[in-house]
Amino acid sequence: MNKNEIKNILISMRTSGNEARVNYLLGKIDMMEETEIEKILMDIGKTEENVRGFLRKKLEEGNQQDNKKFPINGMFTYGLSGNCIHLHLPADLHESLVKDGPSKTMAKVNLHLLDAIDRITALRNDGFHKFKDKNSIYMISPALIRPEIKFLNGLNFTTHMYTKINLSDDAFVEEHPEAMLAVHIFGRDRNIGTALIGFDTINSPEWQAKKKQVIETLKNKGATIVSDSQKE
Repeated sequence: MNKNEIKNILISMRTSGNEARVNYLLGKIDMMEETEIEKILMDIGKTEENVRGFLRKKLEEGNQQDNKKFPINGMFTYGLSGNCIHLHLPADLHESLVKDGPSKTMAKVNLHLLDAIDRITALRNDGFHKFKDKNSIYMISPALIRPEIKFLNGLNFTTHMYTKINLSDDAFVEEHPEAMLAVHIFGRDRNIGTALIGFDTINSPEWQAKKKQVIETLKNKGATIVSDSQKE
């Protein structure tokens, strides 16, 4: 049984209630080496029934911590996956765009992003149990379009951008696990950006100094923090 057959079994188990967890597991499978998959198959047995049982258990685990989102400030939430803390960008910025315009809205989002990173980093450095083995912060979203990618590059994030053309190319998607994850989560009809930064970078004096300068710039554009009362 190969990777695609396992993914097809998982897709056949998708329901309206577990769709997010199925997408998450599809992305995990895509990023696994064939040797890892072969070892799991050896352990559980190479039959469809055994694979379904194994996947069913993984879907049930999704009701626990891995697939939950927790508030970190008035705009961002986070989830946990592998050795990463996933930051989730605001789903709907329409009201803010109408009220404040694109420039001030994105300044507000970026200020909240840096605030969220500060909060997460402080919790991790203080030994918060959820973040014990996490070594980086990761984001994937249609909101990470070119201006945001430029902003994040300036803060030493490792970024990628996948266009609708990229995501419509099966050969390209097959060769890029991150692009396949984007397709599973968001489909093929939007441009998707990703960003990754390690805590070793975040904790460096150079990055902290750069962050302080950026925060002052964002505040000068009229950005403010919505709320300081939603820390997890």
